[in-house]
Amino acid sequence: MSTSQSIQRPDGSVISFAVHGDAKNPALVLSNSLATDRDMWQLVLPQLTKEYLVVTYDTRGHGLSKCAPNNIQLSDLADDVIAVLDAAKIQKAFFAGISLGGMTGLTMALHHPDRLLGLMACNCRGRIDAAGIEGWNQRLEAARTGGGMHALAESSIARWFAQDYIAANPDQMKTMAAIVSKNSVDGFETCIRAIQNVRMMDDLHKIQIPVMFVAGAQDMGAPPAELQLMADQIKGSQVALLDPCGHISAMQRPEEFVKLVQGFARMH
Repeated sequence: MSTSQSIQRPDGSVISFAVHGDAKNPALVLSNSLATDRDMWQLVLPQLTKEYLVVTYDTRGHGLSKCAPNNIQLSDLADDVIAVLDAAKIQKAFFAGISLGGMTGLTMALHHPDRLLGLMACNCRGRIDAAGIEGWNQRLEAARTGGGMHALAESSIARWFAQDYIAANPDQMKTMAAIVSKNSVDGFETCIRAIQNVRMMDDLHKIQIPVMFVAGAQDMGAPPAELQLMADQIKGSQVALLDPCGHISAMQRPEEFVKLVQGFARMH
């Protein structure tokens, strides 16, 4: 069973989400990376829905979700997830997010720990340096001058996956290019501004729920050393390293990703 619906947020943003599977199972929220949407979970969803009530949603400004034209923080993205859980009548859920989704999950762990059974923060960072901020500004400019997100599809894929993997999986790369291209530049910018303000390293030690970080050995956007640094701040957390793997772990290593979710959920 899968039902798709949307909710309106106080600032006028609209969050589109879908609920898959049996309501008797533990709930699991999947949160997409920047410049993708919930279609990024297509390789892991069939397996995960056998064991979990899976909630997929499009981060505001991505996919079918719309974002109001205002400046937001990661806390706004976390609040969107709480609203989705409320709409789906789910009190507590496991949460797995990639990149921006992982940052959203960490923000939830800080602000709404009572709603999480555990967090898998994948391919994400707890801080952004000046070079990272400049890189986002350049990408945003390329999307604006190039007439839309399709201008970023090729360069995004080149950053997210290793060259040999790209060459060996042309159909998957076409899928990823289509996912990137259909997003809105305004939504991309809104979420970039939230990411550019991320400074959570000094707060991570406050997190007390179970956390697993997932790193890709070849992930240039969120290098394993950064995830280890975050794990070092959170008592009892761990880092799982996928090798070979780039930035979008659920696409490149779907079977291993599912096993990590299953193992983590069973432990907690």
